[in-house]
Amino acid sequence: MIPNNYHELNYSKIATYLFCPFLYKLKYIEGRREGLVAVTSLGVSIHKTLEEYHTNSNDPESLLIYYNRCFLGAGYANAAEQMEYYLKGKRIIEDYAKREKYRQSEILGCEKEFQFEHNGWKFRGKIDRFEKLPDGTYHVIDYKTDARISDNFDVTKSLQLALYTVGTKRALGKTQGKASIYFVALNKIFSIPFDEVNEDFVLDKYIEIGEKLEGTDFPPCTKSCIQCLFRMRCPHSIHTERYIKFNRL
Repeated sequence: MIPNNYHELNYSKIATYLFCPFLYKLKYIEGRREGLVAVTSLGVSIHKTLEEYHTNSNDPESLLIYYNRCFLGAGYANAAEQMEYYLKGKRIIEDYAKREKYRQSEILGCEKEFQFEHNGWKFRGKIDRFEKLPDGTYHVIDYKTDARISDNFDVTKSLQLALYTVGTKRALGKTQGKASIYFVALNKIFSIPFDEVNEDFVLDKYIEIGEKLEGTDFPPCTKSCIQCLFRMRCPHSIHTERYIKFNRL
């Protein structure tokens, strides 16, 4: 068992800090919540759909049933926007169902948790889909619901997949396989073999950032404002939308 006094790190904390240190302070120190908007609401709906489907069914004919159960109505500006995104999600799920008919892997778990310790730090993660491939190796998958892929996207630089790989090996005891980011809306998957991940580099990088998380300096990164869900509530925002003070929320 990992002692309670260990410092705890996960990818969400690291990603938030790298996006904007001040956003990290708002979310993880002050406990403020971002809330849902259309894109994030649909993302939650699709993630939950696939989790429920792979946990309870694995029959492609049932996928739309799970989607209708898991679709969130929150986060939309109006009924028209809600229907627009519902239909977008429906198309994604229908395409996923078609591909499911040819899947040969064995699903071992969804939202599979892992934790391990290293040099006084506790590392945690939750894998969207964990499966065994026909060749006996293992496959770690993280779903993304983005409608486009960044031009500078490079899966080999993903700190998320790197941590998931280390966690799969250290906590789950599976040393042979690959980790992937699966853009389900685009039917594109990008993978990196376990043995190409430098464990020492990854853990040192997490700890380096983790030490900053325990400091007191959280400067804003204003180049991220346009993408930030807190831009209407952040005193440092340079976004053109009007800033609303915290005490008016």
